[in-house]
Amino acid sequence: MSDNLTTILSEAERVSKGASPTVTRDQAESAMLDLAKREARDREGTAAAFTRLCESDERMQKLYALGQAADVAEEREALSKAAPDDRFYPLLLDLARMRKRTGETIEAACARLLTEDPVVRDAYAAAQGM
Repeated sequence: MSDNLTTILSEAERVSKGASPTVTRDQAESAMLDLAKREARDREGTAAAFTRLCESDERMQKLYALGQAADVAEEREALSKAAPDDRFYPLLLDLARMRKRTGETIEAACARLLTEDPVVRDAYAAAQGM
């Protein structure tokens, strides 16, 4: 087993016991794919192995839960930085979650959208009374 997969599986086990995740959702999802590649049977593609493992493998289920927990933790952290009466920021976070790139945090996606997307930039300006 690769060192990275072993590390992420250990993290998944730790988080399954109630600890806060220290990895990103992308890292958990990459580990899921690594596990599927590693566990593929003869003449079984990675996608088929992934599906099979999602249905019955406890490690895969813990990796999935780790990804979910990491996503929630990242969003919670980002939301904690918003002003209590800011209605725009939660909407921006939703959009950032949908449009974030591989390896990009939600906060980085927010910053990118605010600088690159004129619709988001204009909505932000309107929300701030600019």
